[in-house]
Amino acid sequence: MEFTELADHPLPRGVVTEWIPTVTATDRWYRDDRPLAYTHEEHCRHSLAKAATGSSDEIGAAWIGAVFEIHDRYDAEALRRALRAWTSRHETFRSTVTTDGVDADGGARLARSTVPEDAVDVVPRVLGRRRTGSDVHADVSDFFARTLSPFRWPHCVVATVEDIAPSSSTEEDDETDRFLLVFGADHSVMDAYSMLLAVSELRRLYEFEIHARDPRLAAIGSHLDFSVVDRETGDCLTPDHEVVRTWSSFLSDGSFPPFPLPVGADDEHGPERQSSLSRYLLSAADTDALAAHTRARGASMTAAVVGALALTSRDLAGERRLRVTMPMHTRFEPQYAESVGWYVGVVPVDVHVDPASDVDDAVRRAAAGLDAVKGYARQPYSRVARLLNVDSVPQFVVSYLDLRHTPDAESWPLWNTRTLRSATASRDEVYFWILRTPLGLSIAARFPGHEEAVRNVHAYLARFQEVLRESAGAGVESGADRTVHA
Repeated sequence: MEFTELADHPLPRGVVTEWIPTVTATDRWYRDDRPLAYTHEEHCRHSLAKAATGSSDEIGAAWIGAVFEIHDRYDAEALRRALRAWTSRHETFRSTVTTDGVDADGGARLARSTVPEDAVDVVPRVLGRRRTGSDVHADVSDFFARTLSPFRWPHCVVATVEDIAPSSSTEEDDETDRFLLVFGADHSVMDAYSMLLAVSELRRLYEFEIHARDPRLAAIGSHLDFSVVDRETGDCLTPDHEVVRTWSSFLSDGSFPPFPLPVGADDEHGPERQSSLSRYLLSAADTDALAAHTRARGASMTAAVVGALALTSRDLAGERRLRVTMPMHTRFEPQYAESVGWYVGVVPVDVHVDPASDVDDAVRRAAAGLDAVKGYARQPYSRVARLLNVDSVPQFVVSYLDLRHTPDAESWPLWNTRTLRSATASRDEVYFWILRTPLGLSIAARFPGHEEAVRNVHAYLARFQEVLRESAGAGVESGADRTVHA
């Protein structure tokens, strides 16, 4: 599974249509007193700060999404009904945020408005036939850039490409029975897992409209209700809470730990736009072997990944202490398991290894480090940061997701599914997304476009892969990657 910028994924030529949610009557909006989740609020305030300084205008909004094929005939009216059902299903798509005066701290007061399920529709805007994939890229990129914002509704939009050129993914390709769907959403209404839930839901809802096939969608809760609980949880935190004290120790100098190797962050003339990389680390067989090896020692795959990172940092940077920020899901209640929204917290992971530590020892230490912060994701970091008066942002972030049991995961390769993210500007942030899918273990990364960063991140990932393969009992074999330099 690749997680790349839209610019890194080839799109076919064809007829492009934009699909835009609308409200049937403006008086259907109502003031919603449910508060924003802490992460949602922080995202909005970050967007306001960016707008106020005019920084990184060329990068644009922070959005995520996916692109995939639907192997069925294109029916615009059926698709409209499917998109309307999807927008109605998830309340987060039917809610928005505006600024409303000044709050007690002197910042912008944020107010939520929502519309009922029956008040939304989806309207197509046909742009016409595009002769090249580059033209399609330009259309979709512009559509997302001018539409998506935490303060401008709708917060999730769709584009389709029909009458497309034949694809190598099917043996007998009928151009009339296949089309491409791309969606993008402001990060405030969607997390990485939601992107992949959306792929399954959109396909199933379309199949229902075309073939009357039961979409088999579970009943779900609303992220807006989750936000109430998130707010209550965060508001209960005090400076002497265990979670706050742990974060305070992790951020000993008021800043997040950097990537273990130099990334050219001090070069003020270096490129601001980040580079990207996507590659497979282990085959499905090697991943299963690693999981079995780790499970036999009473640890998880997350511990195996973190242990391998700790050994990599020791081997390349001489660091005996791995400090990394890890996102963790907050879908602790069954009603949120298939709900679209931003159900993610972060935890501070701190793992020590010795010069003599082998893989088993590193995994054991990693498991202990993860256990020490188990459940911390429930406590919103944005609230912790306020209590600690910290305004720095994470620099080295590693996410691990096991996606094998996500609905329809086995069909992602057939559908040419790719998850997408917007471009990012930063001279010091390094993000790794490590994903376990039916095809094995893959990694997507973003990192500074500086020459030093590109060289060191590649070296780090090469050693990381070696450690993983050694842990799985496999030989070392270089994986193919795709890197885009700024």
